[in-house]
Amino acid sequence: MKKFYIGWCFILLIWLVIAMPLIQMKYNLIKKPTLTGVVEKVNRPVFTIGDWNSGTFQHKFEDWFNQNFGLREYYIKTNKQLYYSVFNQTPYKDNITIGKEKQLYETGYVNEYLGFIPPMDMKLLEEKVKDIKMLQDLLHEQGKTFLLLLTPSKASIYPEFLPNKLLSQKNNLARNYDNIKPLLDKYKIQYIDGHSITESEKKSSGYDMFPRGGTHWNYLGAYYTTKALVEKIENLTGKSLIDFNLNKIELLEPKGTDRDLADLLNLWIPPINYTSPKPIISVDKNSGEFKPSILIEGGSFSNQIIDTLSNINMFRMLDFYFYYNSHNQYKMGEEAKYLGQISQVDWKNDVLNHDVIIVEMNEQYIAGKLNSNRIFYEDLLAQFTPENLRFPNVNTSLVEKTEVNGSKGFIIKKGVPAPGTVFLESGKMQLIPGKKYRLSYKASGFSKLNFDLFPDDLPQFNNDKITDSVTEFSFVFKSDNANIKSATARFFIDGLEKPTDKDLVIYDIKLTPES
Repeated sequence: MKKFYIGWCFILLIWLVIAMPLIQMKYNLIKKPTLTGVVEKVNRPVFTIGDWNSGTFQHKFEDWFNQNFGLREYYIKTNKQLYYSVFNQTPYKDNITIGKEKQLYETGYVNEYLGFIPPMDMKLLEEKVKDIKMLQDLLHEQGKTFLLLLTPSKASIYPEFLPNKLLSQKNNLARNYDNIKPLLDKYKIQYIDGHSITESEKKSSGYDMFPRGGTHWNYLGAYYTTKALVEKIENLTGKSLIDFNLNKIELLEPKGTDRDLADLLNLWIPPINYTSPKPIISVDKNSGEFKPSILIEGGSFSNQIIDTLSNINMFRMLDFYFYYNSHNQYKMGEEAKYLGQISQVDWKNDVLNHDVIIVEMNEQYIAGKLNSNRIFYEDLLAQFTPENLRFPNVNTSLVEKTEVNGSKGFIIKKGVPAPGTVFLESGKMQLIPGKKYRLSYKASGFSKLNFDLFPDDLPQFNNDKITDSVTEFSFVFKSDNANIKSATARFFIDGLEKPTDKDLVIYDIKLTPES
């Protein structure tokens, strides 16, 4: 009889374990622990016969259930704690690398440093720098100061803590950071090299520049680059800015970004048994006759710099375009304001009204941020040169950049397949609805070339008169459609019965407003 009761108790215990997630899901008996990280909320799907028959409902329900089943947070934390404590690693999708002495790295930065992500083609990188130089000169003509700010990655500053297994796989290719610096010097770009500053202070100060449990530099690491940034602005503007200096350094419990990766591990016992150096800054309140208006476009490494500049009242206003996606504004003596997502920009009143324009570029993203086709400095440059179409999107498998008689151009190589192949696509041009524009270009070679404005409800032109002799072509267009404000221009070939049999050269492409 005793064995009988024990057996039934064991069966009931198993059923209780199975049922507990559903009971918790229904009645929420146990308080949920907090998980750190961004998760897109999945709403409970509405049942329909059509979705059931197609299998859509089942997939949606599975996604919703996986995000909402009872005790989910307990299972996740327990699973992650086992990975960390027993195997000294994280689940694959966590994108966190555990290094020596429990140093945490964001895996993307590690992959870039080790060369797992190939560096940018040198020709394309030089074109990028040329564009930056053009923008710098055009801003200077308008009395604006431009600065490029290179910021470091933890993997490049502290490679010695990376696992030996990963270090042994590092390739010998030069990184984008190594390749861009000579180009910046060659074209006389005004820039601050936060990587070299941080690396130097790492060696001389004796303090950590990055926290053990964080992916961003700490406030001490950012301080040294901020100091150099302010001195550079003073030098370029010839005006006196606020005078500030490092008074002392305090070692404090890590908070905020100084433990962002440790928090993202979502452990029961987060690894935060370390201190972070905080710079205590002294400010000469009688200094700083010039309070500039500043715009910074950049990523998360800009935050510590902006906080420091704000705390010392260095500016009268600062606008921050975070990854060119969202807009935060800081004004002297006021709380910071979030002004929303960036969809369209009033370049004259929101950007070119600033004294100083800074583009922050982390060394991981010198080639550009993944999953983004918007580049701030390219869009700003387009405001100065609307008559010259710029084509950041080039079909490199079929097109080569060239120069003809001093004008930028492209060679569209023969053998192009017949169905609609796009060769060149401009950035968004921000044209004015109802206004007339003239598109002109010179071309020779293959006889056909199409041009359109995308989206597809905008004007399109087909040219079948190209010959072996260079000829200039032009046409006028306008559209009252609101889509013209964010249109892109495309050159393509479509409707052929067989691939092209000769190269096509197109150059001196211009877009000019008609009076």
